Amino acid sequence: MQSLDFDSLNEAQGSEAWCNTFAYWLLVLKDPRNVYAREAKEACAAMSFQFDVEDQARDIEMLISDAELIPSVFIPIAPVTLALQWSPFPAAIKALGPQRHLDTKAGKVLAVFNPSAQPKLVGLSPDEQHFAFLIRHVCKRAIELNSLVLLVGSPGWDYESEDSIDGQPDLQNLMREFGFVYTHRKPVEG
Repeated sequence: MQSLDFDSLNEAQGSEAWCNTFAYWLLVLKDPRNVYAREAKEACAAMSFQFDVEDQARDIEMLISDAELIPSVFIPIAPVTLALQWSPFPAAIKALGPQRHLDTKAGKVLAVFNPSAQPKLVGLSPDEQHFAFLIRHVCKRAIELNSLVLLVGSPGWDYESEDSIDGQPDLQNLMREFGFVYTHRKPVEG
C-alpha cells in the first residue's frame, strides 16, 4: 500500500522538491456510490474547482461549485484547506481507524471513513491542530446525518499565497450561513 504522508504523495505526483503545500477537502459523505466518492482523480478535480469557486462566491448558489454534488453527494464543513508539508491522511486513519474505501492516483488521494463520536487526535503543528478541530466537527455532522466522512487531497497549490477569503467578511459570513465551521484556508492564530 502506498504511503500517505506528504513526501510520498508529493513524489507520487511528480512534484518538484520545492512544492511544500498539500490541499485537502474534508466532507460529510451522503452518497458513497457516486464516482466523486470513489475515484481520487474525480474528487480532486472537484476540489480544485471548489477552491476557485470559493474565492469568488457572492451568494450560496455561487458557493456551491456543483449543485449535483453539493449537498446531495457531500457537504463541505470548511473551505478547501492548505497544509504546509503535511498530509492529513495518516492522522485521519489514526483518529478514525481503517478507511472503508481508499483510492490513490499519482499523489491524489480519496478516503472514506466511518465517523467517530470521539476522534482521538493530538496536534502539535498548527496544521495538525486545525485538522483535529475539523475532524471533530465533520464527525459530529456525519453522525447527525447518518453519513460517512470523505477526505480528498493532493500536493500542489501555494501555501505562501495570500488567503483571499481572509479579506472578505461577507464571504466568511456566507460560508457560516451555509454551515462551514471554519472560514479560512489555513489555520489562523488567535
